[in-house]
Amino acid sequence: MHYYLYDTFLGDKKYEKVIDRIKTRLLDLEIQGKHERLSLLKNIDELISDEVKRGANSIIVVGNEKIFLKVVDAAAKNNVSLGMIPVGENNHLAECLGLPMEEAACDVIAARKIVSFDLGKVNNQYFFSNLKITKNLDRLSIQKDNYKIVPRADCESVEVVNFYLPPIAGDFERKMKKCTAQDQLLELVIRRKGQKRRWFGGGGGKPQIDSLIQGNEFAIKSFEYLPALMDDYRVIKTPIKVEVEHARLKVIVGKNRLKIIK
Repeated sequence: MHYYLYDTFLGDKKYEKVIDRIKTRLLDLEIQGKHERLSLLKNIDELISDEVKRGANSIIVVGNEKIFLKVVDAAAKNNVSLGMIPVGENNHLAECLGLPMEEAACDVIAARKIVSFDLGKVNNQYFFSNLKITKNLDRLSIQKDNYKIVPRADCESVEVVNFYLPPIAGDFERKMKKCTAQDQLLELVIRRKGQKRRWFGGGGGKPQIDSLIQGNEFAIKSFEYLPALMDDYRVIKTPIKVEVEHARLKVIVGKNRLKIIK
């Protein structure tokens, strides 16, 4: 049974016709299920756990990649497959997974092509894309096996990446080419601050990758509690141990997904 979870922004009137077309197409394909809209008063984890107890085996989020990332932890813990019907902006992840926009994605849901992805795990919480720290990096150290890694003074961020998702589709970094969420590895990415733009070109101002280290486990320590942001929405604090769990999440994907996704 499917459980359709709609993001809060879809309550705007401009999305009424889109939602109607999606529901009509789902009805045509005979893949109906319970439909529910999120609100500030509803806890995603509790909603999903309750529906799984009632028999749901697939969670289909309707909205953008933000709601997808928020549902990953609950979907993994409840061992259900996760799909998405992309609506609105910020849907680069849908493009990576080969998901067309709006009602066209219903056909992908019906075809039910499932791919398993690794997840990052911290304190029994899962993340799909990355974990990022940007404050007081000079007071931070990372342990990998018997090696200790200390960020340089000019570093801007420390990330542990599972699924590489650049902020802009065309802004893919070549050094991240080997980063895939299906290799049982995480990538530790340390970025230094970009050089200021000069009068006659050069120095684009973008943060540059200073170090990229692969591993299946990293321990991050600091002299004080520092905030780490998981998938751009959940905050935890150091010290933390980050590890990979292989093939932990089942995702419904389309035919035109990225080549690095098997």
